[in-house]
Amino acid sequence: MAQKFPIRAFHIAERLKLRELREKLGYSPKEFSNYEMVVQLPGEHSYVLFYNFGSIVFFNVPEALAEIEMTRLVEFRSPTDTMRTSDNFTVEINENGENKAHFDRIEVREITFDAVKIASVLLAQSTALEYYEILIENLMERTGKFSRLLEKEGRTFQRNDELIKFIGMCLNTRQEIISNLYIVDSPDEVWENNFLERLFTDLKANLDIDSRYRALEHKIQIIQESIEIFVDLSKSKKMTQLEGAIVTLFVVDIFLSILFKFS
Repeated sequence: MAQKFPIRAFHIAERLKLRELREKLGYSPKEFSNYEMVVQLPGEHSYVLFYNFGSIVFFNVPEALAEIEMTRLVEFRSPTDTMRTSDNFTVEINENGENKAHFDRIEVREITFDAVKIASVLLAQSTALEYYEILIENLMERTGKFSRLLEKEGRTFQRNDELIKFIGMCLNTRQEIISNLYIVDSPDEVWENNFLERLFTDLKANLDIDSRYRALEHKIQIIQESIEIFVDLSKSKKMTQLEGAIVTLFVVDIFLSILFKFS
Protein backbone atom coordinates (compact mmCIF):
# COMPACT_ATOMS: atom_id res chain seq x y z
CA MET A 1 0.00 0.00 0.00
CA ALA A 2 1.36 3.40 -1.01
CA GLN A 3 2.42 5.70 1.79
CA LYS A 4 0.43 8.94 1.90
CA PHE A 5 1.13 12.33 3.46
CA PRO A 6 -1.60 14.97 3.90
CA ILE A 7 -1.03 18.65 3.05
CA ARG A 8 -3.31 21.40 4.33
CA ALA A 9 -2.79 24.98 3.17
CA PHE A 10 -4.45 28.09 4.61
CA HIS A 11 -4.38 31.76 3.72
CA ILE A 12 -5.12 33.66 6.93
CA ALA A 13 -3.72 37.18 6.50
CA GLU A 14 -2.64 39.70 3.90
CA ARG A 15 0.80 39.78 5.46
CA LEU A 16 2.74 37.76 8.06
CA LYS A 17 5.84 39.20 9.70
CA LEU A 18 7.94 36.06 9.87
CA ARG A 19 10.69 37.46 12.07
CA GLU A 20 8.16 38.65 14.65
CA LEU A 21 6.30 35.35 14.43
CA ARG A 22 9.52 33.38 14.98
CA GLU A 23 10.56 35.42 17.99
CA LYS A 24 7.19 35.55 19.77
CA LEU A 25 6.29 31.89 19.26
CA GLY A 26 9.81 30.59 19.88
CA TYR A 27 10.28 28.66 16.65
CA SER A 28 13.69 27.26 15.66
CA PRO A 29 13.32 27.16 11.87
CA LYS A 30 14.95 24.60 9.64
CA GLU A 31 15.06 27.37 7.03
CA PHE A 32 14.33 31.07 7.32
CA SER A 33 14.17 34.06 4.98
CA ASN A 34 12.08 37.22 4.72
CA TYR A 35 9.83 35.29 2.35
CA GLU A 36 9.53 31.81 3.89
CA MET A 37 10.00 30.06 7.23
CA VAL A 38 10.10 26.26 7.52
CA VAL A 39 9.64 24.63 10.93
CA GLN A 40 10.20 20.90 11.34
CA LEU A 41 7.91 19.16 13.82
CA PRO A 42 8.35 15.80 15.60
CA GLY A 43 7.50 12.88 13.35
CA GLU A 44 8.49 11.67 9.90
CA HIS A 45 8.51 14.41 7.26
CA SER A 46 6.37 16.74 9.37
CA TYR A 47 6.66 20.46 8.64
CA VAL A 48 4.89 23.79 8.99
CA LEU A 49 5.74 26.31 6.30
CA PHE A 50 4.96 30.01 6.77
CA TYR A 51 4.94 32.55 3.92
CA ASN A 52 5.12 36.31 4.29
CA PHE A 53 2.15 36.75 1.91
CA GLY A 54 -0.11 35.30 4.62
CA SER A 55 -0.29 31.57 3.85
CA ILE A 56 0.57 28.60 6.04
CA VAL A 57 1.05 24.99 4.97
CA PHE A 58 0.95 21.93 7.22
CA PHE A 59 2.78 19.01 5.66
CA ASN A 60 2.05 15.66 7.31
CA VAL A 61 0.94 17.36 10.55
CA PRO A 62 -1.82 15.75 12.67
CA GLU A 63 -5.03 17.77 12.53
CA ALA A 64 -5.11 18.37 16.29
CA LEU A 65 -1.58 19.79 16.26
CA ALA A 66 -2.39 21.93 13.22
CA GLU A 67 -5.38 23.42 15.06
CA ILE A 68 -3.16 24.29 18.02
CA GLU A 69 -0.71 26.07 15.72
CA MET A 70 -3.54 27.94 13.98
CA THR A 71 -4.82 29.13 17.35
CA ARG A 72 -1.36 30.47 18.22
CA LEU A 73 -1.36 32.50 15.03
CA VAL A 74 -4.57 34.43 15.76
CA GLU A 75 -2.71 37.34 17.36
CA PHE A 76 -0.72 37.91 14.17
CA ARG A 77 -3.83 38.64 12.12
CA SER A 78 -4.93 42.25 11.68
CA PRO A 79 -8.56 43.40 12.22
CA THR A 80 -9.05 43.42 8.43
CA ASP A 81 -8.03 39.75 8.11
CA THR A 82 -11.56 38.42 8.48
CA MET A 83 -11.49 35.83 5.68
CA ARG A 84 -9.67 32.50 5.44
CA THR A 85 -9.20 30.26 2.39
CA SER A 86 -7.82 26.73 2.33
CA ASP A 87 -6.82 23.81 0.12
CA ASN A 88 -6.11 20.12 0.79
CA PHE A 89 -3.88 17.70 -1.08
CA THR A 90 -2.23 14.35 -0.54
CA VAL A 91 1.32 13.34 -1.40
CA GLU A 92 1.57 9.69 -2.37
CA ILE A 93 4.82 7.76 -2.74
CA ASN A 94 5.08 5.74 -5.95
CA GLU A 95 8.59 4.34 -6.15
CA ASN A 96 8.10 3.06 -9.70
CA GLY A 97 6.44 6.18 -11.05
CA GLU A 98 7.35 9.77 -11.77
CA ASN A 99 6.71 13.00 -9.96
CA LYS A 100 3.24 13.90 -11.18
CA ALA A 101 0.30 16.00 -10.01
CA HIS A 102 -3.32 14.86 -10.19
CA PHE A 103 -6.58 16.59 -9.31
CA ASP A 104 -6.37 15.89 -5.57
CA ARG A 105 -2.99 14.29 -5.01
CA ILE A 106 0.68 14.37 -5.96
CA GLU A 107 2.74 11.29 -6.82
CA VAL A 108 6.44 11.34 -6.03
CA ARG A 109 9.12 8.69 -6.22
CA GLU A 110 10.35 9.68 -2.77
CA ILE A 111 9.73 12.33 -0.14
CA THR A 112 12.50 14.89 -0.11
CA PHE A 113 12.69 18.25 1.59
CA ASP A 114 12.81 20.01 -1.78
CA ALA A 115 9.67 18.19 -2.94
CA VAL A 116 7.91 19.24 0.27
CA LYS A 117 8.86 22.87 -0.34
CA ILE A 118 7.69 22.84 -3.97
CA ALA A 119 4.33 21.25 -3.20
CA SER A 120 3.83 23.57 -0.24
CA VAL A 121 4.64 26.84 -1.98
CA LEU A 122 2.28 26.08 -4.86
CA LEU A 123 -0.58 25.22 -2.51
CA ALA A 124 0.19 28.38 -0.54
CA GLN A 125 0.00 30.38 -3.77
CA SER A 126 -3.31 28.73 -4.62
CA THR A 127 -4.90 29.72 -1.32
CA ALA A 128 -3.57 33.28 -1.66
CA LEU A 129 -4.99 33.48 -5.18
CA GLU A 130 -8.36 32.26 -3.94
CA TYR A 131 -8.36 34.95 -1.26
CA TYR A 132 -7.67 37.71 -3.79
CA GLU A 133 -10.14 36.22 -6.27
CA ILE A 134 -12.86 36.71 -3.66
CA LEU A 135 -11.72 40.28 -2.93
CA ILE A 136 -11.64 41.18 -6.62
CA GLU A 137 -15.07 39.64 -7.22
CA ASN A 138 -16.44 41.82 -4.41
CA LEU A 139 -14.86 44.90 -5.98
CA MET A 140 -16.20 43.90 -9.40
CA GLU A 141 -19.67 43.58 -7.90
CA ARG A 142 -19.45 47.06 -6.35
CA THR A 143 -18.10 48.51 -9.59
CA GLY A 144 -21.03 46.97 -11.47
CA LYS A 145 -23.45 48.43 -8.94
CA PHE A 146 -22.08 51.94 -9.50
CA SER A 147 -22.15 51.44 -13.27
CA ARG A 148 -25.79 50.39 -13.18
CA LEU A 149 -26.59 53.40 -10.99
CA LEU A 150 -24.88 55.62 -13.54
CA GLU A 151 -26.92 54.04 -16.34
CA LYS A 152 -30.28 54.35 -14.58
CA GLU A 153 -29.95 57.61 -12.64
CA GLY A 154 -27.02 59.40 -14.24
CA ARG A 155 -24.95 59.34 -11.04
CA THR A 156 -22.52 57.04 -9.24
CA PHE A 157 -21.43 58.24 -5.81
CA GLN A 158 -23.59 60.42 -3.62
CA ARG A 159 -20.58 61.86 -1.76
CA ASN A 160 -16.96 62.51 -2.70
CA ASP A 161 -15.68 60.69 0.38
CA GLU A 162 -17.52 57.57 -0.79
CA LEU A 163 -15.64 57.73 -4.10
CA ILE A 164 -12.33 58.34 -2.34
CA LYS A 165 -12.82 55.35 0.00
CA PHE A 166 -13.68 53.09 -2.92
CA ILE A 167 -10.59 54.24 -4.84
CA GLY A 168 -8.47 53.62 -1.73
CA MET A 169 -9.87 50.11 -1.33
CA CYS A 170 -9.17 49.28 -4.97
CA LEU A 171 -5.63 50.70 -4.89
CA ASN A 172 -4.82 48.85 -1.68
CA THR A 173 -6.09 45.54 -3.06
CA ARG A 174 -4.17 46.03 -6.29
CA GLN A 175 -0.99 46.82 -4.38
CA GLU A 176 -1.39 43.76 -2.16
CA ILE A 177 -1.82 41.48 -5.16
CA ILE A 178 1.21 42.90 -6.96
CA SER A 179 3.46 42.75 -3.90
CA ASN A 180 2.28 39.35 -2.63
CA LEU A 181 1.86 37.31 -5.80
CA TYR A 182 5.27 37.85 -7.34
CA ILE A 183 5.75 34.25 -6.22
CA VAL A 184 4.68 32.83 -9.56
CA ASP A 185 8.34 32.36 -10.55
CA SER A 186 9.96 28.94 -10.34
CA PRO A 187 11.82 28.25 -7.06
CA ASP A 188 15.56 27.63 -7.21
CA GLU A 189 15.14 23.93 -6.38
CA VAL A 190 13.71 23.04 -9.81
CA TRP A 191 16.44 24.42 -12.04
CA GLU A 192 18.83 21.46 -11.85
CA ASN A 193 16.43 18.61 -11.07
CA ASN A 194 14.21 17.18 -13.80
CA PHE A 195 11.96 15.31 -11.35
CA LEU A 196 11.33 18.42 -9.28
CA GLU A 197 10.77 20.48 -12.42
CA ARG A 198 8.11 17.98 -13.58
CA LEU A 199 6.44 18.11 -10.17
CA PHE A 200 6.44 21.91 -10.14
CA THR A 201 5.15 22.24 -13.71
CA ASP A 202 2.37 19.64 -13.30
CA LEU A 203 1.11 20.94 -9.98
CA LYS A 204 1.24 24.57 -11.11
CA ALA A 205 -0.80 23.67 -14.20
CA ASN A 206 -3.19 21.53 -12.15
CA LEU A 207 -3.89 24.45 -9.81
CA ASP A 208 -4.24 26.88 -12.75
CA ILE A 209 -1.83 29.30 -11.07
CA ASP A 210 -0.88 31.23 -14.21
CA SER A 211 -4.37 31.49 -15.73
CA ARG A 212 -5.90 32.54 -12.41
CA TYR A 213 -3.24 35.22 -11.96
CA ARG A 214 -3.88 36.54 -15.48
CA ALA A 215 -7.63 36.58 -14.78
CA LEU A 216 -6.96 38.69 -11.67
CA GLU A 217 -4.85 41.10 -13.71
CA HIS A 218 -7.63 41.42 -16.28
CA LYS A 219 -10.27 42.15 -13.65
CA ILE A 220 -8.01 44.68 -11.95
CA GLN A 221 -7.63 46.45 -15.30
CA ILE A 222 -11.42 46.58 -15.73
CA ILE A 223 -11.86 48.02 -12.23
CA GLN A 224 -9.09 50.58 -12.84
CA GLU A 225 -10.70 51.74 -16.09
CA SER A 226 -14.07 52.07 -14.34
CA ILE A 227 -12.51 54.12 -11.54
CA GLU A 228 -10.90 56.46 -14.07
CA ILE A 229 -14.34 57.07 -15.62
CA PHE A 230 -15.90 57.69 -12.19
CA VAL A 231 -13.14 60.18 -11.34
CA ASP A 232 -13.53 61.99 -14.66
CA LEU A 233 -17.29 62.24 -14.11
CA SER A 234 -16.72 63.57 -10.60
CA LYS A 235 -14.31 66.19 -11.94
CA SER A 236 -16.81 67.13 -14.66
CA LYS A 237 -19.57 67.49 -12.07
CA LYS A 238 -17.36 69.70 -9.90
CA MET A 239 -16.43 71.88 -12.87
CA THR A 240 -20.10 72.26 -13.82
CA GLN A 241 -20.93 73.24 -10.24
CA LEU A 242 -18.04 75.70 -10.17
CA GLU A 243 -19.06 77.24 -13.50
CA GLY A 244 -22.65 77.51 -12.24
CA ALA A 245 -21.45 79.23 -9.08
CA ILE A 246 -19.39 81.71 -11.12
CA VAL A 247 -22.34 82.50 -13.40
CA THR A 248 -24.60 82.93 -10.37
CA LEU A 249 -22.13 85.33 -8.73
CA PHE A 250 -21.81 87.26 -11.99
CA VAL A 251 -25.61 87.61 -12.31
CA VAL A 252 -25.90 88.68 -8.67
CA ASP A 253 -23.15 91.25 -9.19
CA ILE A 254 -24.95 92.71 -12.22
CA PHE A 255 -28.25 92.74 -10.34
CA LEU A 256 -26.69 94.55 -7.37
CA SER A 257 -25.00 97.06 -9.69
CA ILE A 258 -28.31 97.85 -11.37
CA LEU A 259 -30.08 97.99 -8.02
CA PHE A 260 -27.56 100.47 -6.59
CA LYS A 261 -27.59 102.55 -9.78
CA PHE A 262 -31.34 103.17 -9.66
CA SER A 263 -31.78 103.32 -5.89
